[in-house]
Amino acid sequence: MRGSVRIFRRDLLRLVRVLAAWIVIIGMAFVPALYAWFNIVGFWDPYSQTSHIRVAVANEDEGATKDQIGTVNVGAMLETQLKQNDQLGWYFVSADEARAEVERGDSYAAFVIPASFSRDLTGIVDGTYVKPNIQYYVNEKNNAVAPKITGAGATALDRQINSAFVSTVAKVLSEKASEAGVSIANDADQKRSEVSTSVSEASAKLGSASQTLDGMGEKIDAAKASVASARTTLSDLDAAVSEMSTSLDQADQLVSDSRTSLGSFSSQMGGALDGLSSNAASALAGVSANAGTLDGAVQGASGRVGGLLTEGTSINDSVGDVLAELNALGIGNLPAAGTALTDLTNQNTALSTALGSLTTLNSDLSATSTSISNALTSASDASAAVSASVTNARSGVSAQLPAIFSALDDFSSASSSMRGSLDTLRSQREQVSGLLDQLDSLLDGAKTATQTSSTNVAAIKTDLDSVATDISSLSSSNTLRDLADSLGVNAESIASFMASPTQIETKAVYPVAAYGSAMAPLFTNLALWIGAFSLVLLLKLDVDEEGIGPTSSAAKYMGRWMLLAFFGVIQGLVVSIGDLIIGVQTVSRPAFVGMAMIISLVFVSIVYMLSTCFQHIGKGLCVIIMVMQIPGSAGLYPIEMLPSFFRFLHPLFPFTYGINALREIVAGFYGHTYLSCLAVLGAEALVAFAIGLALRPFLVNLNAMITRDLASSGLFLAEATRVPSSRYRLSQIVAALADHDGFQRSVSGRAARFERRYPTIRRAAIILGVIVPVTLAVLSVANVAEVPIILGAWIVWVLLVITFLIGLEYLREALARQQLLGAMDEQDVRSLLTRRVQGARSRIALGAAAVGASISSALASSLGERGGEDTDEAAPDLVDEDGAGEASEAAKGSEQ
Repeated sequence: MRGSVRIFRRDLLRLVRVLAAWIVIIGMAFVPALYAWFNIVGFWDPYSQTSHIRVAVANEDEGATKDQIGTVNVGAMLETQLKQNDQLGWYFVSADEARAEVERGDSYAAFVIPASFSRDLTGIVDGTYVKPNIQYYVNEKNNAVAPKITGAGATALDRQINSAFVSTVAKVLSEKASEAGVSIANDADQKRSEVSTSVSEASAKLGSASQTLDGMGEKIDAAKASVASARTTLSDLDAAVSEMSTSLDQADQLVSDSRTSLGSFSSQMGGALDGLSSNAASALAGVSANAGTLDGAVQGASGRVGGLLTEGTSINDSVGDVLAELNALGIGNLPAAGTALTDLTNQNTALSTALGSLTTLNSDLSATSTSISNALTSASDASAAVSASVTNARSGVSAQLPAIFSALDDFSSASSSMRGSLDTLRSQREQVSGLLDQLDSLLDGAKTATQTSSTNVAAIKTDLDSVATDISSLSSSNTLRDLADSLGVNAESIASFMASPTQIETKAVYPVAAYGSAMAPLFTNLALWIGAFSLVLLLKLDVDEEGIGPTSSAAKYMGRWMLLAFFGVIQGLVVSIGDLIIGVQTVSRPAFVGMAMIISLVFVSIVYMLSTCFQHIGKGLCVIIMVMQIPGSAGLYPIEMLPSFFRFLHPLFPFTYGINALREIVAGFYGHTYLSCLAVLGAEALVAFAIGLALRPFLVNLNAMITRDLASSGLFLAEATRVPSSRYRLSQIVAALADHDGFQRSVSGRAARFERRYPTIRRAAIILGVIVPVTLAVLSVANVAEVPIILGAWIVWVLLVITFLIGLEYLREALARQQLLGAMDEQDVRSLLTRRVQGARSRIALGAAAVGASISSALASSLGERGGEDTDEAAPDLVDEDGAGEASEAAKGSEQ
């Protein structure tokens, strides 16, 4: 550290003694600051000067006339409002002139309002809607920001158009509402009376309908009782049919017996004829009795069913009348009763259909009864024929036997016909029973629907009574008059409110008074980086040993950094004080000045590390990093708006934390943001020191080679790099001494192979260095969205190619040095080894001398002696690797 201080003090004294150096020092302090000051002043409040941006406006609107809103000319309204607007420089010209001004660049933008604008805008009133358009012309070549400003003007113009249209429509609607209010007030009593009368009539009709529905319930109960009676009659009918079937069986048996008796008729003619006549009469009497009972049962059932059908038809008609009356009252339009009324209508229709089916079946039952009566008459005629045949048989049995058999056949035929009628009656009985079940179910549904309808009608009547009460109450209040008064509000006030119904109240968090103050962190950081870069361009980075003696590389690195840091602090001080004089807002002026100096120190550390380790390449990297930091540090735009490439690098840039730290001081502190930014900047400075101190000694030969090559061109300013005289590793020297000829052959062979491959490798690297960037450029044209990523890949690739070429040249240089070592004679190689050994011993002696000097200095300081300072100055920390003169320097240190 002491050697670094000596270097810094020596260099500073050198500058102080030279008058011209003062001019350079002042320039290094103020020129970078001027960059920040001019930009801050230039950006101080640019948006207050937007009235100087010329925008041409051409109004060709012819207006429009509508019955609902009258005559409207939106274009004229806009022209009047724009003449009072100073946000932009509005100039009113013709349409052709407006377009020509934009093309010439005299105006940044132009608005052309077409002749049909008002007509299209108001077409919505009469249903002929055409979306109106304003032609907007913008010259994007004139300036990058001006189109954004004029675009904001276009948005404002669109808002004014909407505001004017809404205001006009709201005014017309308010006037119509006011007129409607007066009409309501005038017609209120008449309408109220008419409505009250209508409601009362509807309520009365609903009461009558409710009574009718209640009566229908009683009729439905009576119908259900009749259905039950009909079921009983059907049961009796079943018994009669069974008895009739039994009688027919007996009659058939008697006929069969009669046929058998006729076989022995010849011998027993007299007795047989008498038996036959008696049997026929007996069978006919049984059949007649059973047929009479059956016919009576059928006729009774048919009569009762007919009565039920007549009563059901009457009920059905009554229900239909009630439903028609409810529909006439408009009950079906009520949400609560509409569904119930529809269900009742459907059920009534189904009941009517069922009644028709039952009526048809009852007619069939009556026809069956008639068939039974006819069959009975036929049987009676057959029995009479049998009796007549018996009588005639007495006179001529032989002649009458065929007639008797024929009569028996007729009786059997009549019996079969009667059996068919009974079978038909059985099947129809099942159908009648099913229809009675259906009728009973329909009657249950009709009763439920009737009860529901009665309940709904009662509820509707209650609601209507309430409405009538409300209307009566309304007639005795001033509600309608108040409504009319409310509708009669001022139309102009309504129009003004509808044009702008809301107002945004802005509350700034961490307010910044001027745009220049908001931009000061970016421009200040940029000026400090430029200042640091100018320092490494103007000042020599390599440290000579004049006046200080042999010194270590680390001491030289830190000594020159102290000089650069000194000027960097001055730059930070000048820039920050100038910002404050300009008027940059801060919450703490000392913190602002102190932070600027700290940022300058960090930037000097990074720039110095890159420039001293990589020289010209490092200086190029300084420029690249500065260019990438301008967008990537979120100094202009939020980082979220930038491509992913910059978002990835954003946390790595020192600008990010320098800008954020100054923003905290400009607008106000939040939490530990300021301290965290300060900590990250300190960490980046430490990383720069670590890289510089660790890498620089290993890059001396590489830098010397690059410097020599650049100087050979005669065009580049190349600072000579001091290289230690011992440029060979100890292992190489030992190998050359151990087998000088073998070492020379090995090195020569490797060098020859390398030289054969060198042109091809170098040419391939150059070709790839050109082809890959060209390919990436083509890809950037096809993928515009990925341009930042492609640009980053392009930079990385170029750096890799440059690094490879430098490494290739360094390897060539190393082989050349080894060839020189191999070309030395054995005595020269031994001399190199001797100097290395002596250098190592001298470093040990110098270390001991340095320890002794430190002890002497401490003793002298404690005793008040002043000689220790000279002793300290005369004792160097470390020496260069050059062995020449090291022993003498060590002796001097020991003597002191």
